[in-house]
Amino acid sequence: MTAPLPLAGITVLDLTTFLSGPMATHTLGELGADVIKVEPPDGDPTRVGLLYWAALHRDRRSVVLDLKRASGVAILRELVAHADVLIENFRPGVTARLGITDADLRPFNPRLVTCSITGYGPDGAAADRPATDGPIQAFSGALELNGAPVPLTVGDLSGAAHAATAIVAALLARERTGCGSRVELSLAECLLQWLTVGDRGGTLSPPTTLVVVAGDGRRLLIQTPMHMRARFVELIGLDDPRWASVEGQKGALDEYVAAAAAAIATKPSGEWVAALAGAGIPAAVVRTIEEAITDPQLMERGATSVLEVPGVGPTRVVLSPFVIDGARRRATTRPPGLGEHTESVLRQLLGYDDVRIAEARAAGALG
Repeated sequence: MTAPLPLAGITVLDLTTFLSGPMATHTLGELGADVIKVEPPDGDPTRVGLLYWAALHRDRRSVVLDLKRASGVAILRELVAHADVLIENFRPGVTARLGITDADLRPFNPRLVTCSITGYGPDGAAADRPATDGPIQAFSGALELNGAPVPLTVGDLSGAAHAATAIVAALLARERTGCGSRVELSLAECLLQWLTVGDRGGTLSPPTTLVVVAGDGRRLLIQTPMHMRARFVELIGLDDPRWASVEGQKGALDEYVAAAAAAIATKPSGEWVAALAGAGIPAAVVRTIEEAITDPQLMERGATSVLEVPGVGPTRVVLSPFVIDGARRRATTRPPGLGEHTESVLRQLLGYDDVRIAEARAAGALG
């Protein structure tokens, strides 16, 4: 019998939108948590991107609550009493206005772990600034390193990774203390921590890293740390002694890159990948995400699955990357419709019957 996932039995109330929060709860869900997405009556704005929505919002339930109404907040507080985690990424001040701060919710469940993700933190001179990934990258120094915004929402993703880690740590601490705790995360601070240990030595730039075109027209990325330089130039047939050292390559960088590119262009990419791997040199063909997701390596490891996505059809998705005791979570469910599980959650967790659900609707709590 397969062992339960680490977070089986943990209920997460997800009040977040866009990317940082949903990615954090997606990770918690992959580890077995029961994620309940609490949405406003008009839904999460990212519902318009069907493939994005399918990738990020699988394996969760959707409940609609109008938190601008006291009746909606009252039901949220009832749900809190049955939850382990509540995560939100509202701008500073919104939870206070709604009456759902950590202090507001703690009396209903002293074991609750709350997590708040903001752009720059809940206090300080920049606290009230609007925050999206581009400004977070600029503020944190990513643009200075790259010259332009990284074409990946690294600010949001770093916040998501830190949030998931902190929530799991807070749940572990709760096992020791019996009490929940509050986690606060700033996207700017999360990203800056990553950047300070990032590629400040230029290892992802020439001459250490080359992106060149092979004989079949496919681009090939080759990375040669210092101890691999001489081995690499020998393998591709460059006999100029300058190219065997870092100093020689940097001293005539354009010439070295041109020589390496000309050598790589003599054979197809598949041959080069095999030859480079045989020599212990890291290399890979530059591919699209669509190519990567159907790679035989992923298929062999059972890392992907085909999911029927409403409005899209059969879609190949990446499964949980966590392989624990040799097992990966393979079951995955389609992303929920807006409010699809409102009634079932109220019945299951709160014991509502038809009359109470009708009363909640009449009060505007359910949108």
